[in-house]
Amino acid sequence: MEQQLYNKEIGIVRATKHYLVSIEGLPSARVHDIIVNSEGERALVTGLSHDAIEAVLLDQSDVRPGEQFELRAQEDQLAIGDFLMGRVINPLGDPIDGKGALPPRNAPLVLEREAGDLARRGPIQRQLMSGYALVDAVLPIAKGQRQLLMGPIQSGVEPFCRELIRNQAGTDTVCIYTTIGKSGAMIRRLAEVLFEGGASAYTYIIAGTSEDGAPLNTIAPSVGMFMAEYFSEQGKDVVLILDDLYTHAKYLREKALLEGRLPGRESYPGDIFYQQAHLIERAGSFEQGGSITLLPLLQTDIEATTDLIMTNVMGTTDGHLQFSSALYAQGTFPPILEQESVTRVGKHAHTVIQKQLATSITTLLADAKEQERFTQFGSELSEASRTILAMGSVLRLLMNQNEGERLPVDVQVVLLALVFTSFSTGKDATFFSKNLHPILEYVRSDACVSVRDLVSKERDLNKFLAKVEHEVVPPLQSLCHT
Repeated sequence: MEQQLYNKEIGIVRATKHYLVSIEGLPSARVHDIIVNSEGERALVTGLSHDAIEAVLLDQSDVRPGEQFELRAQEDQLAIGDFLMGRVINPLGDPIDGKGALPPRNAPLVLEREAGDLARRGPIQRQLMSGYALVDAVLPIAKGQRQLLMGPIQSGVEPFCRELIRNQAGTDTVCIYTTIGKSGAMIRRLAEVLFEGGASAYTYIIAGTSEDGAPLNTIAPSVGMFMAEYFSEQGKDVVLILDDLYTHAKYLREKALLEGRLPGRESYPGDIFYQQAHLIERAGSFEQGGSITLLPLLQTDIEATTDLIMTNVMGTTDGHLQFSSALYAQGTFPPILEQESVTRVGKHAHTVIQKQLATSITTLLADAKEQERFTQFGSELSEASRTILAMGSVLRLLMNQNEGERLPVDVQVVLLALVFTSFSTGKDATFFSKNLHPILEYVRSDACVSVRDLVSKERDLNKFLAKVEHEVVPPLQSLCHT
């Protein structure tokens, strides 16, 4: 009987303002409930008062005062499962790729959920492989980490995300790319690159588009997170990309101003930090074995790192990668400024050799940067300084890969370790550039299997370098030409 009465609750629209509607009635309504009119058009309850509720229209519709909305039990509103792979859906779960209907809906639309206490969290100790040495060796991302990717527009952030997804092939990882306010053309290109590149077996796109307006785009990250939780609760590793939180914040600001809420700093709503931080903290590594690796993007038209949204998200995540449009324009990939980037928990996923090698690489790059600064004043450099500059140039060359040129971690470690052996003595970046192909072919070959196996087993970098010196350097000396 109670269920029947609940289904019969009716509210009357008393006022509208763009996509915002004020409705009398519906006494059982709660925030984040979905209400439906006679045409099947949906609205999301966003606020309650003593005599009315406020809701935003999720479907593109023209609602007028006097129309009725019905409050229904929170029945299944999303279709979630492996059948989503290779598909493009909107934040309401409706397919928008022209590939036909989805199976029946089997899950409610849950936009708000507590992150859970620490007892549900598991250790962060497994690495998410990007395929790029600069990230995997120096700025690693662990499964369950929340790593911010930030930079100006056209700085290579989106290509990096696409390549990272494509590198998850064969790892039983589910990838969810969520767009916010992007153009239809951009989403079509994204789907084409990902799905024709082989990622359709484990990736799908939740597309909030610029044509959808604020209501759909404000809920897109929450829908993406809820779907990611669905798969992680099955014990799967999930990579969730939110592209991007700057646009999301702008939609939240638009909605807040339309609702008449007092603006805070930079006209954003006063609870903007809570809204985004509460979402971000739901990612992590969990006791039951699954994980959600969250990669929120922040893309701006300027290289700003001190504005409200940037500092808010930086303070909520476990680190950030700073992308550079100048490096990307020069052909560097991934175009990351390593000295302005940080990973706070990623190195917990490194093997002992990776940690020690990363320390050596970071120190060498910092020393090389310092020596480069001295050369600007015309200072005469010592032999030791020239050696450091040469080794730094070689390292940068080896960590500069083409888009689509992904390397396994064990190959990356052996390749970068060559810089710290006699093989690099007296050789500059030009030599390595000429001989990079034979070097890579040999390091990838079966002849190097025993050395590559040591990446996960050896616990002393000096012993590892000695092994590389003894087994890898001599063959490479004969293969390479000056």
